[in-house]
Amino acid sequence: MLLSDLVTHKKDFLSSDVSLFDAIERMGKEGISHIVLIENNVAVGVLTLRDIIGLYRNGIEGEKKAIDYATYPTISIHDDRPVEMAVELMIDYEIRRLVLIDENGKYLCTLTQSDVLTYYESEVHTAQEVFQCLNRRNCAITVDHDASVYDAISLMQHKNRDVLIVLNQTLPVGIVTEQDVLELAYRQVDSRESIARYMHSPIITVELNEKIHHAIEIMKERDIHHLMVWGRDKELYLLSEKDMLLNYSTALEMKLESKLRDSKATYNLLGLAFCEIIDIGEDQIIKWLNAEAMMTFQIKIDDSVSKMFPAGVWNGLMVTLRMHGGVDKEKIEIADRVYEVTLIEAEVNNQAIMKLFLNDISELIYLGEELRKSLEHTIELEKEKSKLYLDVASVICLALNQEGIVELINPKGCEVLGVNQEEVIGKNWFDTFVVYEQVGQVKELFYEIMNGERELVEYFENRIWTKKGDERIIAWHSALIKDSEGKNIGTFSSGDDITRLQESEREIERMAHYDMLTNLPNRLLLNARLKHSIERCNRENTKLAAIYIDIDNFKDINESYGYTVGDAVIMEVAFKMEEIIRREDTIARIGGDEFIIVLESLQDLRECDRILKEVVRIFEESIHTKDNDFLLSASMGITIYPDDGEDAQTLLKNADIALRRAKEAGRSNYCYFAQEMSVQLFERVLMERELRRAVDEKEFVVYYQPQVDLLSGRVIGAEALVRWKHPSLGIVRPDMFIPLAESNQLIIPIGEQVLAQSCSTTKRLIDEGLFSGRISVNVSGKQFERPDVVETLSRIIDESGLEHKYVELEITESVLMSNPKVLGQKLIELKALGIEVAIDDFGTGYSSLSYLKTFPIDKLKIDQSFIRGLESDEQDRAIVKAIIAMADALGLKTIAEGIEEVPQSVLLKEYGCQQGQGYLYARPLSEDKFVDFLKYNEVSKS
Repeated sequence: MLLSDLVTHKKDFLSSDVSLFDAIERMGKEGISHIVLIENNVAVGVLTLRDIIGLYRNGIEGEKKAIDYATYPTISIHDDRPVEMAVELMIDYEIRRLVLIDENGKYLCTLTQSDVLTYYESEVHTAQEVFQCLNRRNCAITVDHDASVYDAISLMQHKNRDVLIVLNQTLPVGIVTEQDVLELAYRQVDSRESIARYMHSPIITVELNEKIHHAIEIMKERDIHHLMVWGRDKELYLLSEKDMLLNYSTALEMKLESKLRDSKATYNLLGLAFCEIIDIGEDQIIKWLNAEAMMTFQIKIDDSVSKMFPAGVWNGLMVTLRMHGGVDKEKIEIADRVYEVTLIEAEVNNQAIMKLFLNDISELIYLGEELRKSLEHTIELEKEKSKLYLDVASVICLALNQEGIVELINPKGCEVLGVNQEEVIGKNWFDTFVVYEQVGQVKELFYEIMNGERELVEYFENRIWTKKGDERIIAWHSALIKDSEGKNIGTFSSGDDITRLQESEREIERMAHYDMLTNLPNRLLLNARLKHSIERCNRENTKLAAIYIDIDNFKDINESYGYTVGDAVIMEVAFKMEEIIRREDTIARIGGDEFIIVLESLQDLRECDRILKEVVRIFEESIHTKDNDFLLSASMGITIYPDDGEDAQTLLKNADIALRRAKEAGRSNYCYFAQEMSVQLFERVLMERELRRAVDEKEFVVYYQPQVDLLSGRVIGAEALVRWKHPSLGIVRPDMFIPLAESNQLIIPIGEQVLAQSCSTTKRLIDEGLFSGRISVNVSGKQFERPDVVETLSRIIDESGLEHKYVELEITESVLMSNPKVLGQKLIELKALGIEVAIDDFGTGYSSLSYLKTFPIDKLKIDQSFIRGLESDEQDRAIVKAIIAMADALGLKTIAEGIEEVPQSVLLKEYGCQQGQGYLYARPLSEDKFVDFLKYNEVSKS
């Protein structure tokens, strides 16, 4: 069935210059989910319900042009295409609608999933049941009936859903769709109103075992697009038209999945044009094509294949295909180029597909014709012209008579052979220049062609000798020379010297298996050798050891001396380790500073200990490079086959685990694998999985530690401190999970959740008159590495409604100095937004303090390690005094953390420190207890 027979024309289009409100009004009146925007009868954009929802949530400016918010470009298809082709496009692009165009590209109408579903429902009554359409994506998203319109829209956008179930407690009472939101936008309903006022009720429900076509009939009768399904686990599901469409189009999806992607990738690399074509009766349509075809013939998917060919040529090829079952290398001419055409018909998943190959042989034909003419002219009247052509040719040109005697060779041929023409002309080519191993084969082939016993081999490779005795590999393209009676009298060949090309291929093969810096085996070759070694151990009943070596702190050399010096160190280390292993052993480089040594056929594990001691000795001695000497250390993890694993992958994984344990023990150490190490790693994996779940479930809560003015005792701020409220473990301290979160990037969403919670709480407390200070929030180095950190932090603060002047961000010295130029610019941008910046743990980081006058810093936070010894340690007192004096000179505020005793507070006030926090004033408090502290604590009242 064609698309033109399927769709119904609707008033779903407007001029591209209409306002946003005009588009919403048309969508509301017509009850449609999209508007196609037209310019000169061409679809230039589509405005959908999803676009309107995003605008409604943030406030619609109806007078602005609709085209500014539309989706572009549109996905279009000609109206004379089959329905199945449209379904493939919908599945490929994950879209709900296609724009139908005529043969001139003009807009006709819009095809939706509902149109396709109607067709399938009328043509096919599947015996499948509703539950076969359901998957995790169908799990219903619910919203409480007390939620606002704004909250419901936000949930739709966050979950990327077009429908919500409204719950009263646990009971479904209504449904809200994107179409309902469009109505709200059209009526300009205040987004703060309750969503329950605008839901549809009751919800139409079907059973899991309901037949799919019955479900479609219900949708049509009720004029609805979603049905609710109760799962066996009492979970709610929503069944949509899209799910029905995907069910009916399973066969099409299988076709798409069965396409040989690797083959098509190969077609893109070939120097020929390739197309896949489907026959739709009167026309044949391009279903897939490679880049060569697209660029050469200026065609695309969904074009008629006849667009590629001159009038009548394609029809002629189709006639040949039908008569002979295919077209085999037929030559045709297109736009002054000659192509060799191959056309075959195949069946893929019960669908007939034609495969078209076009190889541009214009240059080969041109070269053969020119060479033939040149030879004839040389024999007859135009010797000089032929000589000039042969002289400038960049390939070997060689003419042989029927006996294999050289009658002509050009300068390029003489250059390759290292001879002059006199040394070649008149010699038997095969006996003189073809390598001995191939002479018999090549001569036999040549004489069979001359005698007409075999057809000419147009492409042939063989090896030849040069005068110096070097071997060269030549790729020949040949043509026959015939006399006036058509008898073969010789050949004319052009030859390319492909020796370097084949050497390059061998080099590529080497690069695939060897490390380019050290020429040691790489990971790929290591795995192959390790598997072979395991097989040998099984045969000989011996053991083997895998030693995983990692140079400690090697990145410091690269960062301090440069990668050239670092490479020199790696090469020297590799050379020394190669010297200590046995011939049957393997050493491989698998990373920047990581090596694996495989010790084979171990009868006694003392041999492994000997090698380990040799490796340790290497690193105890200086590593010499051209200009420097380095004292390095290395950590090693060792596994033994078969004790620690029965395959290569397990052995290397366990060696890595042992290496980690060696590093934890203090580096410059080695450690044999033990089973409990794997258990500990498993516990870490479980902890990481729990941490990821906690991020998704938003289990992190904020505790607040008050900050006070040391002179007045008044609360002037608070530091936000994160805690993990685990459902079974209770409150988890930061030191239990922050290092893991830092290592796997989870600190970024955690930090954003902490900032959002603390800003919202601070805004509420300020509005209630309980608090007027700043909230101080730590920002990790991982967050600051993100290029959009300033925009993200500003957005989170703005969403809470808190003014920027009430926010202070804490960063450490080490983070700031990791990339001063980039982070300095980000601090300037934060300062411009009115956000203050404090340096946390000041005094424990870098010794260079020039950044204090360079960067826009507001406050120094004196580390508690100096406050703890303030009463008894003269050095701590001197450091604290120096920090405060320096801050005063630079116009910076100071705050001391970890104040636990009154004498500490007294000394700090005496030294001029303005602010403090610590157990003396309050421990970190939950939100409720922090509110109580603000209400009743004597410090806040003073």
